[in-house]
Amino acid sequence: MQEPEEKINQDEWLKDLPVQTENIAFKPEEMILCEKCRRNNPPNRLKCFYCAADLKLSNEQAGLVKPVLRKLELWEKGFNLIIQPASTNFSELNTTEISKNIGFESGIVQKIIEAGKSVPVARVETQNEAEVVRKILHRYGLETIIVADEVLASEKSLKRLRGIEFSDDKLILILFNQDEIFEISREDLALIVSGAVFEKKTESIEKRKKGERKILDASETASDEMLIDIYGRQDSTGFRILSKGFDFSCLGAEKTMLAVENMKRLAVKFQEFAPQAKTVDDYLSVREILGNVWEIESRKDSFGLKRHSFGKFDFSNVSSSNNLQQFTKYSRLQWQLLNS
Repeated sequence: MQEPEEKINQDEWLKDLPVQTENIAFKPEEMILCEKCRRNNPPNRLKCFYCAADLKLSNEQAGLVKPVLRKLELWEKGFNLIIQPASTNFSELNTTEISKNIGFESGIVQKIIEAGKSVPVARVETQNEAEVVRKILHRYGLETIIVADEVLASEKSLKRLRGIEFSDDKLILILFNQDEIFEISREDLALIVSGAVFEKKTESIEKRKKGERKILDASETASDEMLIDIYGRQDSTGFRILSKGFDFSCLGAEKTMLAVENMKRLAVKFQEFAPQAKTVDDYLSVREILGNVWEIESRKDSFGLKRHSFGKFDFSNVSSSNNLQQFTKYSRLQWQLLNS
């Protein structure tokens, strides 16, 4: 059946509309050649679309990229972008745009910035990605430096001490459960970092039936312990003092019955011994901010079936969390900042 003439005329105007009002495709000269598979990629990618190899980007190309930052697991090695407060005018920052590029809420970005400390603002997978994000943040007025997880080496323990002797011009460091002794001269003591380690454990007994879980009993324990890290000028590993198992005889008449008070007095004694050393004691105030990028370590262990009552067995689990790895990263970061 033929449509009315009036209807046909009304649709004639559609023929004059352009199919596309703008060119949304990338120009051939804008494409990036992957050096590994030799295929062209759009200029807004960090990795090759075909083989996932890192693409080499010019400064102009880096400005087009909008990276999608993947949240890294604690065990993965990444690269941290650390704020440089002294070189940044925080009042002029566009936190909304910054938050879009690092995947955080604007409120979290605001807290990180307002802290006014050298703290991580993002943790990314590759050096190439870190460089691109750094340039983007620079464009919005936020100055950062890149520090690799391998440099912070949080999985590598500091050398634990069981005792210290103060002499006129040096420290004698006695290792915990070892006969080995180290010495640091007064001039060589460069950094003192103090803080605390918090640990929480939750033991639970649960019943499992037809895919459902029901907690029958649970108990929670928490503990905290002060610690002090000290570093020599050429020593990026450092020495650690924990309040438990340390001989506070070095305090002499200043020693008290409370380990917490002894740790405070020991930190002061270090400062008096080497006044030129940098002292960092703000970990507790930035701990929450650090957790946005450096999450605390947590794990859940299952101990299988456990007798609950005569003839009945249920599952036993222990969940634990602690901030030791986070503090170690922050402590080692201070040494890197001091020597950068």
